[in-house]
Amino acid sequence: MNPFRNFMLGRYGTDQLTLALLILGIIFTFIGDALDIIILTLLSYIIFGACAFRMLSRNTSIRQSENIKFLKFWNPIGAWLKVKFSEIKNIRNYKYFKCPNCKQSLRVPRGKGKIAITCKKCNTKFIKNS
Repeated sequence: MNPFRNFMLGRYGTDQLTLALLILGIIFTFIGDALDIIILTLLSYIIFGACAFRMLSRNTSIRQSENIKFLKFWNPIGAWLKVKFSEIKNIRNYKYFKCPNCKQSLRVPRGKGKIAITCKKCNTKFIKNS
């Protein structure tokens, strides 16, 4: 373990961008192999090479700035996906509506019949069937 630790000393290692590239490379590999598309498989090899380059790089300040730019792009998408997965997970117990005034997403329990829904953001009231 000590020789590997000495080798990695001063190198960048993994971060969120590297992990995202690895996942993208794995997806491209599976699709390329399943559909016999050589270009996707070759592209996945290039992505894996970029991951190795990022992990072994000694220029940590540039790698960190690349990761920060990626996170500025990814965080809104990740938050939206998290909300949508939560909605899908709770679809048996709750029904989701959009406020007609401010478009805020509202959650109400299923099976309560016609109910008056009040938006917490703009206090608009509307009636929907749950």
